[in-house]
Amino acid sequence: MAKTPHQIAEERVGMAEEYSRYSGMFADLIKKRADHFKTERPNHKSDTAVERAWERTDEGIQMTIVKMKLKALEKQMSASNTMLRLLENEAKALY
Repeated sequence: MAKTPHQIAEERVGMAEEYSRYSGMFADLIKKRADHFKTERPNHKSDTAVERAWERTDEGIQMTIVKMKLKALEKQMSASNTMLRLLENEAKALY
């Protein structure tokens, strides 16, 4: 059964809330990465080595997961917007 524009809009609001929550988590992880860089940089030969070390930590893995979830939500929100525009144009008899 096809969703109504109202249902799609409600889903879009839910995705926006989820996106906001993950964005907050991502910001916290960026701060932790900066702290990690500050403490670990003297122990590594390059910035790249410090970044690789960060990516192997639990928080580094979590940061990667959060980043991927944010990208997925962006795609879902874009698809919802497209569907809403399509339904809007159909209601105006533009198709």
